[in-house]
Amino acid sequence: MEQHEITRLKEVVASIPKQKNLAIFFGRAGGSFIDNVKYFFLHCVQHQPQLECYFISFDKKEAASLHAQGLPAVWVNEPEAPALMAKAGLVICDDFSWKNQEFLWALTEQAVSIQLWHGIPLKAIGFPEIESTVNMNPAKAAHLTFSYSGYDTVVSTSPFFTENAFARAFKADAFVESGYPRNDVLHRRPSKLDMINTDSNLYGELVRFRKQGGKTVFYMPTFRDNGGGPFEDGAIDIMRLSHFCQQHNVAFLCKFHPYIPVKTGTLPPNVIMVSPQSDAYPLLPLCDALITDYSSIYFDFLHVDRPIIFYAYDLAKYMAVNRELLFDFDTMTPGHKATTQDELYSAIENIVVNNNDSFANDRNKLKELSFSNIDGNSAKRLAEHIISTYL
Repeated sequence: MEQHEITRLKEVVASIPKQKNLAIFFGRAGGSFIDNVKYFFLHCVQHQPQLECYFISFDKKEAASLHAQGLPAVWVNEPEAPALMAKAGLVICDDFSWKNQEFLWALTEQAVSIQLWHGIPLKAIGFPEIESTVNMNPAKAAHLTFSYSGYDTVVSTSPFFTENAFARAFKADAFVESGYPRNDVLHRRPSKLDMINTDSNLYGELVRFRKQGGKTVFYMPTFRDNGGGPFEDGAIDIMRLSHFCQQHNVAFLCKFHPYIPVKTGTLPPNVIMVSPQSDAYPLLPLCDALITDYSSIYFDFLHVDRPIIFYAYDLAKYMAVNRELLFDFDTMTPGHKATTQDELYSAIENIVVNNNDSFANDRNKLKELSFSNIDGNSAKRLAEHIISTYL
């Protein structure tokens, strides 16, 4: 749309009365039905009749699929979608892909905005990232300044991370330490709705594999702002990995960041690629150990209380050319550190195959620091905050 059309649209939207309890939900990474928005949306639809909820999907098939399961979902290009967004009193999101689309922002700018975000940050995000000299330029700084500003409420998980991460990263009126809705599923057996956009066949395969004595390892690294990754960088040789996993009866599941497109092709035995745009949270309780680098997933995995291996093969380079870290890496990562393939396989054999877990106390300390509540009721707390504050 031309700028004068955007200006006129904003004027029209400003004249439309807002329905305080009408909440629209935007998914993450281009609108995917995953992460905090997924679980908070499901909670509100099922348990909060005070709210009238709609998930706005950027994918027509996804919207139809959700609608077929009895969920109020609307494709963003349906004729009724603009009117719905224009009168919404609440916008709920866990990134800002929607906010960076001028048309959507013009329709929703005056609604109360609730930013769930998508992880406790180890790496710099928001204003600490903007203020960093690493991988920053004026255009990117301006884009991030807009994206991380103007929220009514940002979700946090504890006073420590409110003070040291979220309040530094975001410009917002309030921070609520409700915890993350996506962590609630780690405290219950996943329901049919929880399994939406989760590989249910893989779930069953993992249950059977573990019952037969196999061990499962999830590898979930973050993305590199300037490209690259463990396979591209030669940090993992997939054939050597497959041989090792067959030898030790280990299933190795790779789940990459939603921003990273993955072409699987034919994979060797015992190596499984999980779709980056799918929801892995119902699978995490079936995981005997997590391998990651600088991804926020390891904070969530503290709820599962199983070993974490940090494969930081490119730590110095990552901090020099991609992103600074908010915290000291060694003190904030309760698990074995590996920097080479030999060290990685030795760690898996020692920790997963031989069941040597020496970091349980360290994980528990970080869990208590990271989460004010560890009870599976984060979505309920957040809903109560929104209803009491904005309705």
